[in-house]
Amino acid sequence: MKTLISWIAQKNDFENGQFKPNGPTGSFHKYFFKDHERHILLSGEESAEKDDRVIRFLNYMALNYPERVVEVRYLHIADPIDHQEIQAKVAPILAECKDDKIDIYISPGTPAMQLVWYLCHMSLGLNTTLYQTREAKFSKQKDKDKPELVKVALEKSSLPVTAMYHQEEIKRSSGDHYFLTPSIEKVYGSAAKVAQVDAVSVLILGASGTGKENLAKYIHKNSARQDKPYIAINCSAFSDGLLESRLFGYKKGAFTGADKDSVGLFEQAHEGIIFLDEIGDISPYMQQSLLRVVQEKEILPLGGKAKKVNVRVIAATNQNLPKLCEEGKFRWDLYYRLSVVELDLPTLLERGKTDLKQLMEHILSTKKKELHRPKKLVLDKDAQEILLNYTYPGNVRELENIISRLYVFNEERVSADVLPKRLRQSSTEQPMHMDFIEKEHIIHVLKHFNGVQRQTAMAIGWALNTLKSKMEKYGIDPEAYQV
Repeated sequence: MKTLISWIAQKNDFENGQFKPNGPTGSFHKYFFKDHERHILLSGEESAEKDDRVIRFLNYMALNYPERVVEVRYLHIADPIDHQEIQAKVAPILAECKDDKIDIYISPGTPAMQLVWYLCHMSLGLNTTLYQTREAKFSKQKDKDKPELVKVALEKSSLPVTAMYHQEEIKRSSGDHYFLTPSIEKVYGSAAKVAQVDAVSVLILGASGTGKENLAKYIHKNSARQDKPYIAINCSAFSDGLLESRLFGYKKGAFTGADKDSVGLFEQAHEGIIFLDEIGDISPYMQQSLLRVVQEKEILPLGGKAKKVNVRVIAATNQNLPKLCEEGKFRWDLYYRLSVVELDLPTLLERGKTDLKQLMEHILSTKKKELHRPKKLVLDKDAQEILLNYTYPGNVRELENIISRLYVFNEERVSADVLPKRLRQSSTEQPMHMDFIEKEHIIHVLKHFNGVQRQTAMAIGWALNTLKSKMEKYGIDPEAYQV
């Protein structure tokens, strides 16, 4: 199947509230759709009720191209310039189309959305091609009456990675892939010992972006299961029904749309390791289902019979599981089963400036290779100072994303004025107490979303209950920030 994927363009696809046939989306369908079998149209809103533009576009398509299949996906993007959030929601959709020839139309969307297309194209290992259009008046072709379709030539990575789940064959190596600064060496030293004891499950603790999955991969690589499968899944990305079918599989006919048998991730990970990220976000129902697997080493596919599996479980969370257990939101018996060994990763702020400086140089080098840039970026003194004094609420992942962005928009040197605004506005005079920083960050994000707690929690990377408990701790009233 040949699939087109694109964003709806809020500004360029509409004029005076009406869909523009000569806008980017309309023009693509008129001139270039051809042999595509379907179009997956992405909206940053949470529903059709919140985005009536989509309805107007669909009405136009039904009238002019009734034979064409347009599937609309509402992704509820809280921050349209947060490429981390965007990528986390786009990658699962691309993974769904892993067997398709995927044409990604990058012209519509914000710069952050366009950046995500580049990152996904280069890193997901899927059959993707990037296209953009050049307006007719700027076209280099002879026919000046229609826009020009331009293929974006970028070298892709052969390594498949998705925000949803991925499987890797991790070969034996010297461990050079893991850049261990002094403050993190102790954690990895403990992980190396844990890796040798196959019978115990592991719970990795740490804030979002601290590198919990890297640590899980390290355990896999140094364990007796290193030549067996490694499967990872973000549990918070799925509803109960989808998570259950992903983990345990299903038989043909188990539910509407189950037209063939599907092997679950636990079965795929047989004799290997499964990494359950964001385990603190799963429902009581799924907690019960996982407890059965951890205790009995047995899965029950939907509509099928029980199967024995030999899988080592590594789980991770950014939440306080004992507190959730006390509140009746997480099962004590599952917590005890998962936390035979606990490994706690520090935040980037806790690791200190010495670590940060070393890590920054390492990422500048690795991103140069990953993004195929001819030269390593050089940070001006002022730019380096700002980066060293920023608090990094998104931790190592945020640092990596910042440096990726710098490589996209800069050739050789980076001055302070090209850094993201939030970094430049960060005061070096602020007290560096963790509680102070966390409180200020919550207030900042609350202000941005006009006191809407759910959007604030999503932007920070917390569960809603976690945000509420933090606000109670710091005496923050969300209503004070409502407009």
